Amino acid sequence: MMITARGLADVAPPRHIAFIADGNRRWAKAHNATVAEGFSQGAAAVHHVLEQCRALGVEVATVHLMSDRNFERDPAEVAILAKVIADLVDTAAAASTGPVRILSSGPIMPARAPQFLKDVIARAERDTADRAGAGMAVCFGIGYDGQADIAQAVHQAMVVPPRTPLGAPTVDQYLSTAGLPNPDLIVRTSGERRLSGFLLWQAADATLHFDDRLWPDYDAAALTEALTVHAAQTRAFGR
Repeated sequence: MMITARGLADVAPPRHIAFIADGNRRWAKAHNATVAEGFSQGAAAVHHVLEQCRALGVEVATVHLMSDRNFERDPAEVAILAKVIADLVDTAAAASTGPVRILSSGPIMPARAPQFLKDVIARAERDTADRAGAGMAVCFGIGYDGQADIAQAVHQAMVVPPRTPLGAPTVDQYLSTAGLPNPDLIVRTSGERRLSGFLLWQAADATLHFDDRLWPDYDAAALTEALTVHAAQTRAFGR
């Protein structure tokens, strides 16, 4: 399917779009709402964005929900966020026609993550594993850190037989995104102009689009804007 919104007809969509869903707490403060309400509105925005990406024919949509360092926040807030994320993952797995994968710094999740969240994640990945190639793959960054992702991939590449010369293709196959195309477009909301450790290796050739909207306000118009910016880029890949 081609992009059809706002003059983008006949432009093929990116294969992989990744989002850093930032600004939920600031949205809550701006709307005199609780942090829980901010996270819930952010989860609703995730569902809407995934639906839009699926309608466009995107192969992979990744949403970074929570970094490894976010687990160091106030325990009460972490508990609220973990519950919202668990519900989000559960619902997304039920609605997805493709596989759901979790990008994390640990084998499943950091040790300090609540057990109920680990259980939901394990179930979502298990129940959707046979959908590869059947629909858009959905990836969630939960407890993810790009430096740790690279470090574990290099370690695996060096110790797992058969040992081959260490290079980009070798490292790629041990990253948390192994088997998926690298992101073509990375969007970060809330006005922050940095990746904060998100997909550091995989972002080498990605278009970076920074949006001042807070994540709960991210909508179809915002996605169209990002796609327009990406479509205007000339990606020569060094050639």
